[in-house]
Amino acid sequence: MTDWKFTKRGEQCAQCSRPFAEGEVHVSALAVEGETIARLDACLACWKRRDAQNDLFWWRTHHSANKPRGLALNLEALEALFFSLGTRTETNLRELRYVLCLILMRKRRLKIDRVGRSERGEVLVVSRPRRQEAHEVDVYDFSPEKIDELRGRLQDVFEQSDVSVPEGDTSGAVDSRSESEARVAGERAAATEAAESAPAAN
Repeated sequence: MTDWKFTKRGEQCAQCSRPFAEGEVHVSALAVEGETIARLDACLACWKRRDAQNDLFWWRTHHSANKPRGLALNLEALEALFFSLGTRTETNLRELRYVLCLILMRKRRLKIDRVGRSERGEVLVVSRPRRQEAHEVDVYDFSPEKIDELRGRLQDVFEQSDVSVPEGDTSGAVDSRSESEARVAGERAAATEAAESAPAAN
C-alpha cells in the first residue's frame, strides 16, 4: 500500500496567507499532490480565483480556533471522497478508495451486493442502503492495522464541524460474473469484513 501523507486543516488562507477570523466561513478542498492528500483551505475571495482542476472535491466550512478534536469520523466527508475517486484510475487512489469502502461498510454507509472480478482482479460491488445503484471497488490485501492507521490520518484531515460536503461522482458500472467466481472471492471479502468488524475506538 502507498505510504500516504496527509495535511491537516490550515489556520490561514493557502492562497493569500491571511489568518482566518473566528467563525469565518471559507472553502476547503482535498487534492492529490504526489503521494500527499492535501487539505487546502482558502478564503472565499481567493477560492473564486483558484484553479480547482486537480481537486478531488471541495466543501464549505468555518474556522474555530478552540474547537476540540473530534473522536468520530466525518462520514459525510469520507463518503464524498469515496465517490469522488470512482473514476480515478491511479493505483494509489484505488487503494485509498478500497480503504474508504471498508470504513463506510463498517459504519453501514455502504453494503456489499456481490463480489466478482474485473480486468484488474477481484472487486466488491457495493451500494448505499435503499438506493438503486452499484459501485465497483478494487480489492487489495491490507492488514487491519494498516487500515486503522489510515483511518486515523483521515480523521485528522476532516472535522465534525465541516459542513455542506457535496457528493462526488456516483456513477459506476457493474460487470456480471459467474456464481463460482463470486463464491470464491466472497470468502475472502467476508474475511476482510470480519477483520474490519473487530471493536475499535471511534
